[in-house]
This record gives sequence, structure tokens and C-alpha cells, in this order.
Amino acid sequence: MRSPDGEVWSSFQKGVLALAALAFTVDGLANQVLGLALPALIRDWATPREAFAPVAACGLIGVALGTALGGVLGDRFGRRAGLIGSLLLFGLMTASAAGSHGLAILLVLRFLSGLGIGGALPNGAALIFEFTPARHRAGAIALSMTFIPVGGVLSGVLGASILPTWGWRGLFLVSGLLPILLAIVFVLTLPESPRFLTRFAHRRDELAALLRRCGHAGDGPSELLAGPREAVRTPIAALFGIGMLRDTVALWVAFFFCLLASYTLFSWVPTLLMGAGFPLSMTSLGMTSFNLGGMVGGVTGGWLIARLGSRAAMLGLAGGATAGAIALGILPLDVHATALALGALVIEGFFIGGLHNGLYTVAAFMYPPFVRATGIGAAAGTGRIGAVLSSFTGVLTMKLGGPSGYFLVVAAACGLAFIGSLVLRQHIPRDARAPGPGGMPHRLPAGGKRESA
Repeated sequence: MRSPDGEVWSSFQKGVLALAALAFTVDGLANQVLGLALPALIRDWATPREAFAPVAACGLIGVALGTALGGVLGDRFGRRAGLIGSLLLFGLMTASAAGSHGLAILLVLRFLSGLGIGGALPNGAALIFEFTPARHRAGAIALSMTFIPVGGVLSGVLGASILPTWGWRGLFLVSGLLPILLAIVFVLTLPESPRFLTRFAHRRDELAALLRRCGHAGDGPSELLAGPREAVRTPIAALFGIGMLRDTVALWVAFFFCLLASYTLFSWVPTLLMGAGFPLSMTSLGMTSFNLGGMVGGVTGGWLIARLGSRAAMLGLAGGATAGAIALGILPLDVHATALALGALVIEGFFIGGLHNGLYTVAAFMYPPFVRATGIGAAAGTGRIGAVLSSFTGVLTMKLGGPSGYFLVVAAACGLAFIGSLVLRQHIPRDARAPGPGGMPHRLPAGGKRESA
């Protein structure tokens, strides 16, 4: 029986990519809804903006924990169950925030919502990796990740449409109902990972039927094996096993500093531009420029990885992000150089967005199937800790060093992400069709003895 991640890329497999992209879209929407609701919340509750900082921080902490826990649960109970459960959790918690009457309950709901938002990413990425042929994986994961900022754009559209009429309660309600409805659709349409099904002898017929839908004909009583069954019981330990410790730590370092740089820009560029004298409309355009660059960079990064291999692509992207941040610190940041500043933000978003998506692609590549979601989740969760830290780095560096100091911190973070990518050994080879670690399937004949495929 051929692997579901072989050369065939059926319309059914592409449908899995489309479903995961939809999940990432509502994930990005739910992640950014608080920021859109804040002005109305501050007005209605007569509460200063600083009082909402713990709410935002707890949401990010929830995302960090959810990214790590979601991967572990996905490896144990299935990527399908992990993704659907994550959608339901952050959908229900976001919709429930519409009934909030104080900071305490909103803080709890945002933390719980963050758990679901984080849990969706590793399970969605693992499904894409395992349903996509090897030569298309880098591009598929990069393309799907661009739907996270698409969700951010959708949140802006919903905010502009709903806030004037229905207020922040209506915005939370609609933003929560969308992932709940999508979860119901997933119950009916989303398949389980074939490599997860290989662990259960009683699901052999289900596995065979799924592989036929992927365009592969069966060849008797053999089945695919994800890897040693004993290792499934201790997925976290497997991340630090023989030959994995250095790469796991290097990947975590790269993720941490990439997200520290990304969220430092994402969270504080509007404040920085306003302090430099830009009107409010232009501060929003600054973030749009950064996100636009990130969307293009994410897709381009996948294309580069497929053609150059991940080492050359990621080092180039991290190096470009470092140089771009240094340039932003040198460039004049005032209304008389608006086009220059916005153009520089597009370029910086391009490099950081490409690096971010590349890290997810490498994480899916380097871990074997039985710990793939755990590995992706642990690495991305570590990165989310950097996102939490960005809540403090941005405001402190602007206060102490002004724009130059602010962008210097971003440049330093990108430089450390470059080092993490350099130290990493298990990169995707230049020939994108080469299988990843643990990616070569095995057969289990009727007699139970394993053979190499």
C-alpha cells in the first residue's frame, strides 16, 4: 500500500488543505477580536486601557499553552479530534465573551479561548503535512499559514460592519459562532490522519477506504505504521531523544525569537507611528502594510524552501529580517517619509512572515509521525512565550530608546532566530520530494512482522 503522502495529490487531499486553511482563518479572527473590541469596551466600562493589559496577556499565555497541549492531545487522540475540539473551545469561549460584565470574567474567557486558538495550529499543520505529497508540503503549509492574517483582515471587516450597530457584544458573538459552525462542518467532512489510524488494527478498513479516496489502491492485508508503538506513550520525551535534543532546542530558539520580533512589531507599531506624529488612519495602514508583506512572504517562503531547501531559504529570510529591522531603525520615521516607512514595513513583514511559516514547515518535517503534532505544538508554544514577552519589550524599548532602540531589539531577535536556524541540522533538503524523518512508511503483513516499504 502506497503512502498517503506519496506522489498522488488528489482533489480529496487538496480538500483537507482547504479545510485546514478555513480553520486557520477563524483562528486568526478569534485571536484578534479583542483588539478590535477594546475601544468600545473601554468606553462602555469606563475603564482605562492599561486595565485590559492582563486580559491581553492571559489570552497570549492561553495560546502558548494551547499550542503545546493541543499537539500532545492531537498525537494521543487524533489530529481530527484535536482540531475540532480546538475550534469548539475557542468558538464557545469567544461567543461567551459577549455576555461579559467585568474584567475578571473576560480574562478567564480569553485565556480559555487562547487554549483553543493555540491547539488548532499544530493539529491543522500535521494534517496538511500528512495528506500532502512530499514535493508539495512546503508550499501547502506556507499557503495555509497565510490564512491566519486573512482571518485578521476578516476581523477588521466584521468590526467595521458590526461594531457601529451591534457593539462589542455582537462582534464577540459572531466571531465565536463562525468557528462553532465550522467545527460542525468538520465533524461531517474532516478525515482523520492515516498515520494516526495505523495504530488501531480495528480501524484497518477505515484506513484502506481513506487511502483509496487519496488515490491509492490497496494491496492486501498490509497496513502503514507510524513508528514504534512504545514511543506514542511518551511523545514529549521523544522530542529530546537521541539525535533530537540539539534540533529541538534550536527550533525552539528560532520560534521564540521569530515570534518575539513579529509580535513586538504587530503590537506596538501603531503606537510607535502615532508617537511619531502619524494620524490614526496612517497607523492602521502601517499594520496593514506589515501584514500584507507577511502574507506574500509566507507563500514565497514555501516556494523558496521547495526549490532551495529550508536551510538556505530560512537563513536568507532571517538575515533579511535582521537587515530590514536595522534599516527601519535608521530611516526617518515621520509623516514626511510616509511612503518610505510603509514600504520598509512591507519588506520587514515579508521576511518575518516567510521565516515564521518556514519554521512551521520544518517542524512538521523533522519529527516522525507519532510525535509530529506534539513537536509542532511544543515549538510553536515556545514561540508564543516570546509573543507574551513582546507585551513588555515593545513599550520598554520605545520608552528608553525611542524608535531606534525599538527596532534594534527587533533586529536582535531576528538575528537570534537566524542563529537557531543555522544550528538546526534536520533541514528540508533541496529535493523537496525527499521524505522527512519517520516519513518513510512501513508495511505490516498479515503475519505481524514489519518490513521496510
